[in-house]
Amino acid sequence: MVEAVLVIPAVMLVLLVVVQFALWAHASQVTQLAAAEGNRTARALGNSAASGSAQAQTVLESSKASITGTTVSIDILPGGIVRTRVTGYAVSIVPELSFPVSATVVGPQQEFRPGA
Repeated sequence: MVEAVLVIPAVMLVLLVVVQFALWAHASQVTQLAAAEGNRTARALGNSAASGSAQAQTVLESSKASITGTTVSIDILPGGIVRTRVTGYAVSIVPELSFPVSATVVGPQQEFRPGA
């Protein structure tokens, strides 16, 4: 009986850590997907940073609230390079404990070059 008093809390703690890690991993994957989709949309011929940001927000909203406090920033750098950053926090089981997630994707802007 004494063993159960020691083992059960340890098993519950391990289970809590495993579930929290799974939530963080999922949030990290969703953040990476949102950054990639936002960057792909912003780089497409005729699109803008606003359309890329809207696409990234759509991906984040479809994750059913696995990420909180999200921000999306898309910068057009010199040379037609598009940089997309998505940041947020993974949902936490333990109150007042937050695990940040972020992703950055960089790629060239598509352009039409006649005669090339």
